[in-house]
Amino acid sequence: MKCKYMYFFFASLLIFACNNSSNNDNNGGLEYPAPPGQYSSSDVSEPGLGTSSSSTILGLSSAFSSSSNINLSSGEVAMSSSFEAPPEITNWPKLQEGQSGVQKGWGSRYWDGCKPHCSLRNNVDTNAVPFSVCRNCNKNNKEIPTFTLSPDIEVRYQQWDGQIVEDWVGYRETVSSCQSGGIAYACWDMAPYALNDTLSYAFMATALKNASCGQCFQIQFDGGNHGNDVKEAHRLLKGKTLIVMATNTGSDVETGQFDIMIPGGGPGMFDSFAEQIGVNKEQLGEGYGGFLTTCQRELNDYDKPAKDYQDCVKRKCNAVFSKAEHKDLLNGCLWFADWYMAADNPTYLYKKVDCPKYFTDKYPSTINKSANNKIEPFGGFNKPIPAGYETQKWTW
Repeated sequence: MKCKYMYFFFASLLIFACNNSSNNDNNGGLEYPAPPGQYSSSDVSEPGLGTSSSSTILGLSSAFSSSSNINLSSGEVAMSSSFEAPPEITNWPKLQEGQSGVQKGWGSRYWDGCKPHCSLRNNVDTNAVPFSVCRNCNKNNKEIPTFTLSPDIEVRYQQWDGQIVEDWVGYRETVSSCQSGGIAYACWDMAPYALNDTLSYAFMATALKNASCGQCFQIQFDGGNHGNDVKEAHRLLKGKTLIVMATNTGSDVETGQFDIMIPGGGPGMFDSFAEQIGVNKEQLGEGYGGFLTTCQRELNDYDKPAKDYQDCVKRKCNAVFSKAEHKDLLNGCLWFADWYMAADNPTYLYKKVDCPKYFTDKYPSTINKSANNKIEPFGGFNKPIPAGYETQKWTW
């Protein structure tokens, strides 16, 4: 009984502490720190995999993040909410122009809902140990396989000894939601996350020449703007550090440009996000630029104080991402207004860095842990499979 009472005592303390740490900002401001919970206008190497907005820019994960226990034999996904400690804050050294490995670039923004480019088996190193492919989720934000066996797989028996022989084993990518009949979306907990007022984490798309899937970079904002049209927001962002990981690559993204995944950042050319969350596409703001670009036009002024744009963006965030299940999306949208200062296309110094544990925990599929997973495809096989041929079943 003592243990039981002690458990409730500490649980009560935890709940009290969490409740009293919240920010009651009526404008929907972010809470720091909080625990953690595609790209442009032109075509990409794989259609419908996400687009980024080359001429625009791009919150926080929920205080209780969802963890999944997946039973491949039954296809059941048991979701549980578990408290996670905030990621460890690293004191990243300040970048200086001219330092080894330091380059100059600029940031755009997007969120189209499409399957990440790095969720394609052919776009990652299948010989890597450990194997790693980017997670993708279904319409309800539950993780699903990123690839399966091909429905046209052919296997046969060796008649003389009764052994099964794989004549041909192919793989089929789980189809992107931005393609006809697609079911794979970006997972919502890949929205940006702030550790404090000067350090954040985010996922992004990068130029094909810039990085491979899963590569991380340190960004340090320099107060500039890609169009040489500096506003108050760019000056307020100066000196902040953003660590980013590549989940997408695109042939139309410039070298040094990072297209940051931000809910409300604009769907770009491909869009499955509006349908996924049950809103009209127009409610997500301008296709290239999202809520901020819409706010600039509604205010009919590009030189107002930063707070005017921040407040406008936050109103749209709260209106579109109002459902409880959209908390990661809401926090990510508010992050853009509060932490990112609603800065349009800011410039920065950047450098390739090792990825913090936050990214290495959140990026990889927890289902496709091997390049040779034999998960049964969506819709089943097109050809009969011999009895005794072992596959991993998934209830779609």
